[in-house]
Amino acid sequence: MRRIVSTVLLVLFLSNSVLFAETATSSSSGFLHENDGEKHPLVAIGGMLFFNIALSSYNRWILGAAWAQTSWDEWGHFWERKLDYDRDWYWTNFVLHPYQGGIYYQVSRGSNLNQLESFGVTLLGSAMWEYLCETNSPSINDMMYTTVGSFALGEMLYRLSLNADEISQILGHVINPTRWWAQLWTRQKPRGTTHNIHELSFKFGVGTARTYTNIINSSAYSYVQNEIYPVFFTPALFVAYNDPYGHDSNDPYSQFELENSAAIGKGSGEGAKCNYEKLDEKLMYDIRILSNGMLFACAPQFSENTDTTLGLVMEYEFDWHQFYELTSLGPGLAIKQRVRFKDSVLEWQLHGAWNAMGTTDYYYYHRKLGVLTDSDDSMRNYNITTGPMTILKVRYLTEKGTAFALSVRGNGMYDYYAQLQDDLPGSSSGCEWIGVANASFEIPLSKIVRIGAQDEFYTKQAFYKKVPDVFQFVNSASIYAKLQLK
Repeated sequence: MRRIVSTVLLVLFLSNSVLFAETATSSSSGFLHENDGEKHPLVAIGGMLFFNIALSSYNRWILGAAWAQTSWDEWGHFWERKLDYDRDWYWTNFVLHPYQGGIYYQVSRGSNLNQLESFGVTLLGSAMWEYLCETNSPSINDMMYTTVGSFALGEMLYRLSLNADEISQILGHVINPTRWWAQLWTRQKPRGTTHNIHELSFKFGVGTARTYTNIINSSAYSYVQNEIYPVFFTPALFVAYNDPYGHDSNDPYSQFELENSAAIGKGSGEGAKCNYEKLDEKLMYDIRILSNGMLFACAPQFSENTDTTLGLVMEYEFDWHQFYELTSLGPGLAIKQRVRFKDSVLEWQLHGAWNAMGTTDYYYYHRKLGVLTDSDDSMRNYNITTGPMTILKVRYLTEKGTAFALSVRGNGMYDYYAQLQDDLPGSSSGCEWIGVANASFEIPLSKIVRIGAQDEFYTKQAFYKKVPDVFQFVNSASIYAKLQLK
């Protein structure tokens, strides 16, 4: 129910923002004036309170959600309520909660608060929601993703919204719908820089995939080892905000990269234990959000032919596949370098970070292996994890426009204590090693249009404490057309 609430409200919020954008655009010369830089903390806090009260009221009075029926029992002794992990829908916890926190954050940035002050308002809004707007125990994972996750997402959306004004103010308001609130009360144009998009591309591909599962050293489970997804279609959007190479700045997220992609296609005939099990057997899907933002960076000059960036980075990745789940969020170190040769360019990046709080699918999520009870109230389909992560990106560009690219993501996941799986009450379920490698080749048809092919491998080896270990493998191959818009 919570995912329905959040999704419906999000649609309504975006719709209202578009209507306001049209009004603001038509009368900007009379209503809005240049930003004087004055901070408006009451506008920021008011926007946060308005959103929380509106969403809570909608959940309680319109949808009648049981978890939204708060009273003095929660409010009168809110400080006594114990923090715990929750078991909400994967999409709600790790996309909609960062977006919800991003609402608090963006309305604060739109009120001329700096990043630290905006984070403070976000932290206040998240605590208010967890302690006063739900009857459930305040959630540890929600607090993490509605604050730290919202900083990563909110700062990117705030900056992209300003740059989207170069195309249309309506588009800018769609990306950041909180602008209607800040501009309504401050009557000021948004504050920030434009013309920062270094690279922008959109591609559409078609492909096929094959999966393999092996429950190690156990013959007690009946399952399908090999599956085939015959065909899927996948659009993807990539944005590089400012040049990743040779970047020197103490302004967090003054340079970032964001990749959004989705896939939908024919299922393998197997599905997960869930409310939409029949549909899950027929449908293949994959929703992916990958981003990295430089928190602080310097640009040492090693030679005349190189552009180098060294600094602190924030990583966020969300991958929700019909076969697996993978989420990471945490800070780290990064080196990015571009090497210019006579008739080609080599770009490479190496990131090392610590996943402060992420997720992986517990192995029964993908397929029913006989270890679950019929109770859906005492388990979740994913683990809450921590551990090291690394990212390697390499791209080689020739003078004629041919491009070769390789990316590798590696995660060492250790599951937090006190997971909610039925068969593992009060204990950690183990550790997991995950790697995702993607190789591609492109050739240009014109200055804008490119075609290419790519192959991706996902591998997971999990070592559990009380159930058999598992090995998983996915191979996806596709061809695509790409619009290199910038």
